[in-house]
Amino acid sequence: MSPTTPSENQGLLVAESMLGHRPDRLEAFHPTFGGDDSHAFRLWVGTDQMLLKIKRRPGSPVGIYFHRRLREAGLPVPEMVAFAPNAGPNGQACVIWDWIEGRPTEWGAGEPCPYDEAELGQLLRRVHDLRFDGPFCFLGDDPPSPSSFSYLDIGPVTDSWAEFFHFDRAARRLFDKGYLSRSEADALASSPQRLREELDRAEPRLLHMGDVMHHGNLLVDQRGRIVAILDYVESMAGDPRWELAWFDYYFAALPFASASFDMARFRAGYQANHDADDRLGRFYLLAILTFDKLRWFDPSSQKGRWAIETTKGILSALARTTPRGDQ
Repeated sequence: MSPTTPSENQGLLVAESMLGHRPDRLEAFHPTFGGDDSHAFRLWVGTDQMLLKIKRRPGSPVGIYFHRRLREAGLPVPEMVAFAPNAGPNGQACVIWDWIEGRPTEWGAGEPCPYDEAELGQLLRRVHDLRFDGPFCFLGDDPPSPSSFSYLDIGPVTDSWAEFFHFDRAARRLFDKGYLSRSEADALASSPQRLREELDRAEPRLLHMGDVMHHGNLLVDQRGRIVAILDYVESMAGDPRWELAWFDYYFAALPFASASFDMARFRAGYQANHDADDRLGRFYLLAILTFDKLRWFDPSSQKGRWAIETTKGILSALARTTPRGDQ
């Protein structure tokens, strides 16, 4: 076991300090799927079972505020038994959740979606209907407060949704890598101003923003019913179209083998159609490609070449559809 991984004895000490009594049993828990930002332990106290998570990095959030709002709204999230912002061996945040039996959602190309896409659409719409009385920001823990946490050149806290997206940084990076010409980089940097009217209509709503559709962020029962929404670390207050754009990216825009997902059923459950090819949809796809995918894709690979050419095409299309007053 590496020195950075808490031992089971350390897990017992953390659990005891949080619960006020020592668990009857504890064992390290390694989920098959999902993020690796926490060390996890399964606890037994009498007939009760719980899950202890110790964050890997001090200062990284758990997402307590987002979880609380979802639970208050009656959405399926596990009960939080205890939370301590610095109870870990190195001062990490720790949380104990009620244990929920279920299978984490993950599936590959050619495999069926393990749940009803319409059910996820209904749940995500209920999340997006929750307003946030504050700025656009990552939500962090309770109480939410302005944070220095900035992810992929977005955030951390702004009163303007357009200013939440730092395309100027992405433009410099992509120009330096030779992906974009100077004129294309300039167009990328100015893209939030080109769509200012559309972006200014956004109101801060709660977004999961953690690949909610897969990567183990949903638990399903044996019948495929969703029994829990998990992982609130990247939750934020923003425009729901930004989260929906990731569905469009994975299951509509990406022209490579991907997992099966019925977008029509998802949209029917969400009960609000949107055009992924309108100006706002293209803007968000541009953000996904420039902030995230072009950081990691090999530019000489099939995916890399597609991402660069798609970015160039979006920039050209946005320039052609820009209202006269914005030019």
